[in-house]
Amino acid sequence: MPIITLTTDFGMRDPDLGFLKGQILNQIPQARLIDVSHRVSAFSPQEAIYIIENSLKAFPKGSIHLIGIDSEISVRQVPILIVSNDRYYLGNDHGIIPTALANSEMTCYRLPYENPDHFLQPHIQAAKQLIQGKMPSEIGRQTSEFNTILLSKSLIRHQEHGGKVSLIVPKVIYTDHYGNAIFNLKKEDFETWQDGRPFKIKIGHYEINQLVNYYSDALQSDKNITADGHIFARFNQFGYFEIFMYKSNQVSGGANTLLGLQKNKTVHIIFES
Repeated sequence: MPIITLTTDFGMRDPDLGFLKGQILNQIPQARLIDVSHRVSAFSPQEAIYIIENSLKAFPKGSIHLIGIDSEISVRQVPILIVSNDRYYLGNDHGIIPTALANSEMTCYRLPYENPDHFLQPHIQAAKQLIQGKMPSEIGRQTSEFNTILLSKSLIRHQEHGGKVSLIVPKVIYTDHYGNAIFNLKKEDFETWQDGRPFKIKIGHYEINQLVNYYSDALQSDKNITADGHIFARFNQFGYFEIFMYKSNQVSGGANTLLGLQKNKTVHIIFES
């Protein structure tokens, strides 16, 4: 069965998601629909990019990924098909998909559409044609002109003498199901700027002076303490900087609520001279 993944900002309460699935299955009854996420925050492109960048590449080659985020079609936001690493991405030309795939080669096709009120119909029709064996060039018109998004980057400050980075100010771009705060700082950038120096991470009145590799490493730092609720930092499996409270959850609260690390909040990473 052909795989079609769904990533949307529809949420789980409204009829949109059920309507979308019904439309797909009516036209492609053999499809295997896989939900990636339907809780992408509305009009939050950096969050959408984080989810798409780090999840969809794990699916088998030949998978079709339908991105129903900011899904209204308009003259400025036409439907597109992007082919990258033998996978197919269907969405609108709002910059989210090309930016999420920025580290991969890609080819973009503009899809024809007649009525912008038709709910993701050009995307569903393109998925159907791909499954029928049509080539992307038979479905849309290849173009090198498509939108991208300029993502926010961590602020940095250099020392007056020596030129090394003395301060990084990363910003929260996503909070996960456990309340962990994910920042716009990648591991490779941090290690380049750190240059082997000791550092401290300041979160309001709190301070962290080391990173852990795994959540369970919190227990190994001191066998005589109860780690639940303690604050730690690490780079997650996708290479993004993360601050978490050990064994936090939506009931007890996590870094996002107890430390105030909501989206767009910042912390300071200070390097010793």
